[in-house]
Amino acid sequence: MKRSRVVLLIIVVVELVLIGMRYQKNGGFSAPVKSRVNKLELGNRTAVRQMETDLDTHSKDDWVNLGQIYTTFALMPEAEYCFKRATSLGSLTLEQQFKYGICLSRRGEMEKAIQMVLPVANSNNELAVHANQQIGFNLLRLNRRAEAEKYLRKAGADPISELSLARILIREDRVSEAIRVLDGLITRNPNSMRAHQMRSWAYEVPGDTYDEYEARVSYDHSMHTSGMIIIYPLSRDWDVDAVASMGSAKHMLASSVALQKGEFEKAVNEGARALEMIDPLWRPGYAEAMIDAHLANDEPVKALAYLSKWLIHDGESTRLWELAGDAFLAMDDEGKAEAAWLRGTRIRASKTFQANAEICHKLVQLYQTQGSQEKVTIYHAWHQYESGKLQWRDNNIREAIVSFTKASDVLVQEEQVWFYLAESQRALNDRASARESYEKCLVLNKHHGRAIVGLALVN
Repeated sequence: MKRSRVVLLIIVVVELVLIGMRYQKNGGFSAPVKSRVNKLELGNRTAVRQMETDLDTHSKDDWVNLGQIYTTFALMPEAEYCFKRATSLGSLTLEQQFKYGICLSRRGEMEKAIQMVLPVANSNNELAVHANQQIGFNLLRLNRRAEAEKYLRKAGADPISELSLARILIREDRVSEAIRVLDGLITRNPNSMRAHQMRSWAYEVPGDTYDEYEARVSYDHSMHTSGMIIIYPLSRDWDVDAVASMGSAKHMLASSVALQKGEFEKAVNEGARALEMIDPLWRPGYAEAMIDAHLANDEPVKALAYLSKWLIHDGESTRLWELAGDAFLAMDDEGKAEAAWLRGTRIRASKTFQANAEICHKLVQLYQTQGSQEKVTIYHAWHQYESGKLQWRDNNIREAIVSFTKASDVLVQEEQVWFYLAESQRALNDRASARESYEKCLVLNKHHGRAIVGLALVN
């Protein structure tokens, strides 16, 4: 061997020894764990760093728990490392295997994830249903629909699995089977908007099951149901629970509990700590909670300060103007309260949110104190209309008709009042009344597209 090679080999060996000595000096396998949590908000970062500090490197459970937290915050390389360390310390329980499988799935290692979760799916453990579901989802991501169907069927009468299964069957041109699955799902979840919507799609597929009438019926049901089945597996619930137990979410939860107990000062203080932990980020839900706490604590000026920030960050909303009116009323400024609430009536809230109805109700109360009977009558009618929309969305059709009818007695020039009354009447197969209401809507707006379609259907 040449002398230069011998010297180079000696240098390499010395460097390896020095690296090994430095590794042992820093604790070796027992060294403190450090991850990339600096990208997290302050509260969560602090909580995760504390978990890393308290980690017992000889505890399998500690490694799994830390791995699950890393998985929640999408620190996937760190999460997989933790699960590998846990595996090196002994056999994982079925629940721990399931959590490891979730980690691998989110890393995109589908095949490994399936093999890790398979023993759980084949067991009698309470997680077996969720394991079968997760395997089905992983197989869908691998575009192996036939195998995915098998595992989704094993998940049983689970709404998330049934929706996914129905989608597979529709894509495989097995529409009649998909309709049977959806019919069973709707029997157990009659207020599921997504199930009615997918049933409508199924009947629109060309073939033996094509049925324009049934497609329309299901579409109509989807328009007045509000139940949401979101395709989030069990692991998402674990994520929510983990986040809620640490950092800003923990303090905001404490603020909400204090507010419910009437401990208003504590509610304000806990909410302020939560906002400090997300700075400089912004969350309208946190701001809303702080506004409620300040209003309850008789601090309307501070509530308005948060409302100003909310308006700057997220723009107008019905809920924002409702709370602004509450704050102005607490300051005995009825004029500004009225202006805020009137502004809120011009903005639509989401379909299940009650802010529009609440604003109308508060305007009724305000005008009653002022003795403005005409305005009381008008906004009471608007309150009936908004309440009817909420009942309509929740599939309470008969109650909706009562509310819309009361509203139509006063708001005779409002096309939307007649339209929703007609839709409700048609939903109960009262064709004559629906026809009359559609026609009144079209007199006010001859280009109202949905009213034109509805009238054609009842005719």
